Amino acid sequence: MRPAGPLRSIARASGRQSSTWRLKKVLLSLIVLGGLSSFTLTSAFALLNGESRNIGSSISSGTLTFTNRVNLGSLCYSYSGPSSSGNANTACDALFSSATQMYPGTPATSRVTIANDGSLDAQDLSVYMPSCTAAATPTAPSPGGADPCAVAGAQFYIQETDSSFTATSCKYPAAAGSCTFAANTLFFFKSSANSAPTAFDLGSGPAHGQSRYFVIGMQLPTNASNALQGEEALFGLTWRVTT
Repeated sequence: MRPAGPLRSIARASGRQSSTWRLKKVLLSLIVLGGLSSFTLTSAFALLNGESRNIGSSISSGTLTFTNRVNLGSLCYSYSGPSSSGNANTACDALFSSATQMYPGTPATSRVTIANDGSLDAQDLSVYMPSCTAAATPTAPSPGGADPCAVAGAQFYIQETDSSFTATSCKYPAAAGSCTFAANTLFFFKSSANSAPTAFDLGSGPAHGQSRYFVIGMQLPTNASNALQGEEALFGLTWRVTT
C-alpha cells in the first residue's frame, strides 16, 4: 500500500478546500461588491439633485424726455412727437420773431416751460446757443450795418421763475432775485455757451412729472447807436437734460 500522508496533501491542494480556491472566492466577492457599490453610488448621485427657475425675468430702459413750450404755444416734444423714437427736436417754436421790433431800452420777453414727461428724473438741465448771426430786419429801408450779436450789441438774460412766472433767481447773468440787463451779455453767452459740452448749467432737475419755468429777456442797449438800426440777431436756444 502507498503511504497515506502524501495522498492527503495532494487532495488538499486541488479540491474546493484548497487555499487557491478560497482566494478566488474572496477575489470574486470583492469584484461583485465593487460592481454593486459602483451601481448603488451612481444611482444615488443621479437622484440627489435639485433645481428652481426664475421665469419671466426682463430688464428695460427708462426714458428721459421733456416738452418745451414757448408762452402759450403748442407743446414741443424732445422726441419729435409722441410716436417718434428719436430724442432730439430742433424745430420748436421761436422765442422771438422779426415782428418783435425793439426800441433801445425796451425789453422783449418770452416764457419757456420745460416739463419732464419721461419716466426718469433729470439730474441736470442746461442750455446753449448754437449760433447767433446778424441780418437785416425784413422791410428795413436802410440797415445800419452793426452786429447785434457782437460787443455793444443786444442784451440778454435767463430768469428762472415759479409756475406763475414770478422771478425766483436770475440764472444768467447770475444774480439773486430778478434779472437786469447788462452790457454785452448776448455776446458773452453766445461766445461761451455754444455747444453741448459748453452748455450753461441751470442746475438739477426737473424730476419726472415736474416742470421748470423761465423767462428769456432781450433788449437793445439804451445807448444803442444808429448802426444797430434795421438789424436783427438770428439765434436759437437748445435745452438739454441729462441723467
